[in-house]
Amino acid sequence: MEGSSFWSLKVALVLVFLLHYTAAHSHNKHEGDGVQPLSKIQIHRAVYELHENASLKAYPALLGVKGEDSEWVTVKVDSPNPSGDDWLAVFSPANFNSSTCPSTDSRQQAPYICSAPIKYMLANDSSADYTKTGKGSFKLLLINQREDFSFALFSGGLSNPKLVAVSSAISFVNPKAPLYPRLAQGKQWDEMTVTWTSGYNIDEAVPFVEWGLKGEAQTRSPAGTLTFTRESMCGPPARTVGWRDPGFIHTSFLKGLWPNSLYTYKLGHRSSNGSYIWSKSYTFKSTPYPGQDSLQRVVIFGDMGKAERDGSNEYSNYQPGSLNTTDQLIKDLDNIDIVFHIGDISYANGYISQWDQFTSQVEPIASTVPYMIASGNHERDTPGTGSFYNGNDAGGECGVLAETMFYVPAENRAKYSTDYGMFHFCVADTEHDWREGTEQYKFIEKCLASVDRQKQPWLIFVAHRVLGYSSELYYGLDGSFEEPMGRESMQKLWQKYKVDIAFYGHVHNYERICPIYQNQCVNTEKSHYSGTVNGTIHIVVGGGGSHLSEFSPVQTTWSLHKDHDFGFVKLTAFNHSSLLMEYKKSSDGNVYDSFTISRDYRDVLACVHDAAHSHTKYGGDGVQPLSKIQIHRAVYELHENASVTANPVLLGTKGGDSQWVTVEVGTPKPSDDDWLAVFSPANFKVKKFVYFGSSSTCTPNYDDVYAPCIGTAPIKYRFANESNSAYAKTGKASLKFLLINQREDFSFALFSGGLSNPKVVAVSNVISFANPKAPLYPRLALGKHWDEMTVTWTSGYNIDEAVPFVEWGIKGESQTRSPAGTLTFTRESMCGPPARTVGWRDPGFIHTSFLKDLWPNSLYTYKLGHRLSNSSYIWSKSYSFKSSPYPGQDSLQHVVIFGDMGKVTSRMRRSIVAYMFIFVHANENKPFLSSHKIQAEQDGSNEYADYQPGSLMTRDQLVKDLDEIDIVFHIGDMAYSNGYISQWDQFTSQVEPIASTVPYMIASGNHERDVPGTGSFYNTNDSGGECGVLAETMFYVPAENRAKFWYSADYGMFHFCIADSEHDWREGSEQYKFIEKCLASADRQKQPWLIFAAHRVLGYVLFLLE
Repeated sequence: MEGSSFWSLKVALVLVFLLHYTAAHSHNKHEGDGVQPLSKIQIHRAVYELHENASLKAYPALLGVKGEDSEWVTVKVDSPNPSGDDWLAVFSPANFNSSTCPSTDSRQQAPYICSAPIKYMLANDSSADYTKTGKGSFKLLLINQREDFSFALFSGGLSNPKLVAVSSAISFVNPKAPLYPRLAQGKQWDEMTVTWTSGYNIDEAVPFVEWGLKGEAQTRSPAGTLTFTRESMCGPPARTVGWRDPGFIHTSFLKGLWPNSLYTYKLGHRSSNGSYIWSKSYTFKSTPYPGQDSLQRVVIFGDMGKAERDGSNEYSNYQPGSLNTTDQLIKDLDNIDIVFHIGDISYANGYISQWDQFTSQVEPIASTVPYMIASGNHERDTPGTGSFYNGNDAGGECGVLAETMFYVPAENRAKYSTDYGMFHFCVADTEHDWREGTEQYKFIEKCLASVDRQKQPWLIFVAHRVLGYSSELYYGLDGSFEEPMGRESMQKLWQKYKVDIAFYGHVHNYERICPIYQNQCVNTEKSHYSGTVNGTIHIVVGGGGSHLSEFSPVQTTWSLHKDHDFGFVKLTAFNHSSLLMEYKKSSDGNVYDSFTISRDYRDVLACVHDAAHSHTKYGGDGVQPLSKIQIHRAVYELHENASVTANPVLLGTKGGDSQWVTVEVGTPKPSDDDWLAVFSPANFKVKKFVYFGSSSTCTPNYDDVYAPCIGTAPIKYRFANESNSAYAKTGKASLKFLLINQREDFSFALFSGGLSNPKVVAVSNVISFANPKAPLYPRLALGKHWDEMTVTWTSGYNIDEAVPFVEWGIKGESQTRSPAGTLTFTRESMCGPPARTVGWRDPGFIHTSFLKDLWPNSLYTYKLGHRLSNSSYIWSKSYSFKSSPYPGQDSLQHVVIFGDMGKVTSRMRRSIVAYMFIFVHANENKPFLSSHKIQAEQDGSNEYADYQPGSLMTRDQLVKDLDEIDIVFHIGDMAYSNGYISQWDQFTSQVEPIASTVPYMIASGNHERDVPGTGSFYNTNDSGGECGVLAETMFYVPAENRAKFWYSADYGMFHFCIADSEHDWREGSEQYKFIEKCLASADRQKQPWLIFAAHRVLGYVLFLLE
């Protein structure tokens, strides 16, 4: 319901509202704001008034001799009959007579001009004495626009032009040269598109881009070519006097980019005679991997338009801030990663020549960083063409120019989504219907729903018209303070999916609105938001350059900051928890408004609206052994005669990623409840307490009484008497531990007092692996295409230390390298204890590489690599895998399926069969049964209540039979780490022999996802605060959104539909629709075996209740 203050405002404005209201489909109040300067010229009325003594001389005659694509030209004017309304026009092509008229146009009076000039200046701008002397000198900046130029002197003003004199033609050395590249994001994160303009059709020259990593070998990618004709325009002036041949627009797709890398490129055309035409060289930095934690900077503005640096085309101060905005962005370009120009781009309004002028103006920006656009009224609106609004603000262009001159990653070039690192953008098209039930509404909801907020916490909605809130004058007169029908449909989507910020143009000023829902501010903070914000912040940023809009005199309660000036917004994501918004003025680049958002992942999940049920009957089975240790209660009881010695000191000297360590223990006061803990990092004493609300890992009243204040659980432990039955008498023990490389060093601590009241008796020496940061534990998974395999692994190298990649190829043949994206997460990404407290351990960095275009049924080798900043390399050992069969291929295919294995299948709920995994052939089911138990850790550590007795047995059986296995599905409850992060390394090490050789596909279980209040379908804490982050990051699955862990996968004759039983699957839910679509999509002639898999039992099961 709307607030009472808002209703009072509407009542107060009711009379004005009645006077100004118009229906939505003819809502022209904000249409056509500003007048395109060229539209003031009545060129079709031009007549001859040539004077033999009048002259125009332009020089230089040949432009761009040094390769320039723009050059200043001097034009000398001499007229015997000067007048104050004389003006100089620039025509291109130079021959502007009736030869440029369409066949349907018949001029009855010479000179038959039917095409507007590309720019003009009033003659008296050239000299204050022009009207007296008839002499003037103009300086005009021309850009290469594929044709020659001439200059014409007119008298009679713009309304009654009379042609007095014409200059000779001048031209660029190569008018057809490839120019004005515009970068844009592709449809995949590792793709950049380059669009440019030239005069070469495909029958003259083949377009391409030559590109590559800076300083390395270059490759070539082909380009597609588009153009359009006068008949493609929907009305005047684009179809009449505004028409100019647009040349040819080429787009090339640069694929397989290495993230965060500097690339060079240049535009090329190979002519039919084998010669080449080249542009100058450019550079760009490739996009970060989606979810990558690094500094990321985004600029957003709308309604910039273009302006002329030579002062031409000035009418009524049309776009006074355009050049200031452009120049500020160029000045700060080293600190900008991507730009969003959200509608009203060039303001050509049907004068086609102005699009070249605009692309030239923004070239320094658009050639260096992705320049993403949105559709505005000045690009799209033309009556009777399907626009939502009935104005002719586009001057007959009806979207053709914007959609052709700029690429966006849309199915149909208008609305689209795109990712940039930690940002997910949903870009709407307000010139088409967005209301509930429309195609666009469904797109917007799908876009908002698709984001994985753990990896991309910053969700941004972008549209041209103000679908949210604005205090602009005419919106105020309407009483709506929005585009009519704007937020009525959208606000429930913004709230449901917790959109952080919504940006709009159209209104030419800056305004920031409070976090708001249904017209009410839902957060009292104004500049430093923390935790759950509760509503979307709306920002109008339409002051990019076009003339400014006035604010309503009504002081709206939800408006926090207004500025009647030109400017733009810059967003800076420092990490997954911290975002800065800055509003900068175009005049000086200084910050005039700002706010920050600081929050954790659980703050985002707190507002998920898919309901948290409390179905807990089978939640939390088994106790994670490490949870029995009350490590935060540990105190010192060091004894000078107690000792712990570990050997060897240096591990992995022969390249191994695991090694047995012997630990010798001696204590003068032994007890049966003594136990030995393995800590990593070795220094487990916290010198400064870490406090997380009520979940402090050390007491805030820290002093020596509470020393050593241990804030992190050990990674494993054993009781001392396990190695020596007489330990309680002798105090001597020798224990064997199997350590794996976990990126840090290790130490061993002897505790007395049991697990509940631990007392530190002695601490060992430090031991470590030769390279703790080494790339380890590769996990294969199917990609989104049948001919793609993904490799995920863990290392200690961040992207600023070393560049991750995979070197791979068919066995025995030449190898290639594919880049990897990098993810990580912090303690703040965890949703509760113990993951956020004593269970926390730095996860290192998780890398994923996509090996594409694989040959089916072929044996490939691969190894993991990191290129250090000094150009040296770190390598893993070599591995191999067999690529997937073609979907539907008739051959023997083996699939293994099981769930609940745990680290090293978890304790069964007294199932009739003790331990079983299903081994599915293409034409038969063959169960393998096992019954004996072994401990979960090979060294016997971490055993409490026989936690995961069948885990190693299952692993060993799969390793033994690996030659007869093609793909594995582990359908939930994987590591059972339950919030003890170190156990995920242990698990990936355990399954490495399998996961490094065949695709290891996973599903989400309660022990991966469930945390109360975070959107889980079940309201338990079975994941120990992990809330899905570990599983979603440590393993790749071909899902649209890994936070919603449902996906489909094909393997030969099998089609798999994998559900996520920790999210709502019931009829009508998002997941139900996915499952139905997945099941319906199978071609049963080619893939007869349709398999549904889920963690929880959504079907039938027979077991004994406990």
